[in-house]
Amino acid sequence: MLEAVFKGHTAFIISAITLSLAFFGVAFFTAKKRTDRPFHLALWCTSMLSVSFLTLWTTGGSQGSGRCVVNLKFLEPFGTEQGLLNCLMFTPVGFLGVLVTRRLLAGFAISMGLSVAIETAQGALPAIGRACDTSDLLANSTGGLLGALTAFLITRTRPSELAAWRLNAPRSIVTWVAFNVIIGVVWSTSIQTHTVKSTEAVGSAGGNERKVAIAAVRQAFGNHYTVGNVQFSSSPDSDRGTIMASLPVGFVQVNWPEGNEITASLDMSDSGEASGFPVPGSPAHIKKSTEAKKVATTYAEKHFPWALPGSTAEVSPVGDNAALGWMVSWRKHLHGVLMPMRLDVQIDRAGHVSQLSTRKIPDVDVPSLRVTKESAVQRAMHSAPGCRKAEAGELLAVQDKANWNAVWRISVTCKDSSMVTHVNAHSGAVEMKEKNPAP
Repeated sequence: MLEAVFKGHTAFIISAITLSLAFFGVAFFTAKKRTDRPFHLALWCTSMLSVSFLTLWTTGGSQGSGRCVVNLKFLEPFGTEQGLLNCLMFTPVGFLGVLVTRRLLAGFAISMGLSVAIETAQGALPAIGRACDTSDLLANSTGGLLGALTAFLITRTRPSELAAWRLNAPRSIVTWVAFNVIIGVVWSTSIQTHTVKSTEAVGSAGGNERKVAIAAVRQAFGNHYTVGNVQFSSSPDSDRGTIMASLPVGFVQVNWPEGNEITASLDMSDSGEASGFPVPGSPAHIKKSTEAKKVATTYAEKHFPWALPGSTAEVSPVGDNAALGWMVSWRKHLHGVLMPMRLDVQIDRAGHVSQLSTRKIPDVDVPSLRVTKESAVQRAMHSAPGCRKAEAGELLAVQDKANWNAVWRISVTCKDSSMVTHVNAHSGAVEMKEKNPAP
């Protein structure tokens, strides 16, 4: 796995380069006595040694720990910078392998075998601190194949006095079988696989994802901004993720596949200069919270009208003395329960929208409320022995798979930490504890 991050490890870089150069010299002079292609052979062996240095250099972590991730999204590594770097890293190995052996299969097989050995070592040896991932194996092997094919075409179109290596078939078969047996034994005894639908890598968004991102930008800002690069950050264990669209002055994020949550951040200015998205009809300078609320309401009526009926708007300053403007937040309560819909619009001093957060979810039905606020506080305290106090916050609707429940959000303060606890307002069960260190 190539992270390409060696900042702060100058000694390693110098040592790796020195050893590689020394190895090349030794390999060249040794091969000069035994083969008619000493330079290519020495360069090939050095490329494999360099790749081993890069991928097996210890990070001091414990990512291996007998585990390997099997990524079911086969094409994902080719849409990420990490995958392309891995592909590029193994291209010289396959290329030089064919130049040396003059055989396509041999050059590719050795480059792929090197990748298999590296991923196996990363998964089986926790001391290396690297993660075994089938995405890396696929990218590495593809790079080796591309290099091998390129060299194969060159050797077939350009005349050369170098003949193909004469391979001992029985010895080659025994070596390949022995290699696979060793790898199989290591995997069966030391490595467990963990299958995911995709890794957490950020890659280029697909066609449908890009359409959703563009639709979100158009809903929030009309045709005011041109949508640039669109990327997709996937969840490792599901098809869900986040779409991120770059704008000339910021970005927009949308949840996938629902597409019902939009977050936008535009360039902000605390000097009063124009920045962000202009709202037609807004004053050139906003001085009071009431003016900011009026501008935000005008914006919401045009772009997110679903958020206004039945909801209440609250205004809060952003920055010291509202230097960055005001945040106008719409929320809706039904029978005392905070509904899941959200709309937050930040208006800067120039009357422009600088931040945006939306969640479009219809009102939900929750089970009857049987647990009072006081009872919820007592249950939260009982679940955290030794803590000093508990304060009840909102009664809000929370989704649990396909069902919605009303829960009391309780802040519990302990001696060395604090936590947020959710108490089910119907059953009284303590459903969640989010612990944080004491400030």
